[in-house]
Amino acid sequence: MSDNLPGNDRNSNPVPPPPAPSGTPNAHTPNAHTAPSAPAYDPAATNPGAPAYSGGPAQPKGLALSSMIVGIVSLLISWPVSIVGIIGGVVALVLGIVARKKGQPKGMALTGIITGALAIVISIIAMIFVALVIGAALNDPNLQQQLEQLDQ
Repeated sequence: MSDNLPGNDRNSNPVPPPPAPSGTPNAHTPNAHTAPSAPAYDPAATNPGAPAYSGGPAQPKGLALSSMIVGIVSLLISWPVSIVGIIGGVVALVLGIVARKKGQPKGMALTGIITGALAIVISIIAMIFVALVIGAALNDPNLQQQLEQLDQ
């Protein structure tokens, strides 16, 4: 009796065929001859008692990142504003060394140390250069004459 109900007729409500497995070529797909993909690795399936690998806790990197940023900014400022370059270079150098001691990311800490040291060196060179230029200008006889004319 339930066979005569509407919707139970096999011809009136056809069921679509199941999709083809991904490993078999299908004439309707553009890359019909691609190799099947490997199944995903599930460590919990091979060892059900072991917890799945989660990557561990996030590694702190605040000191290393700060060292890198301060070092780069100090390096950029070291020529025009030498005193800021020296102060920023020292801060970057100290932060980078402390970050290395605490085991923070090596690349960022090393970048901070190198750029901080370069900022210090360039700032000192810039200060010496400015001192030499000012000293040479003050010893120029033409400048001495012009200063004497201004005093009169």
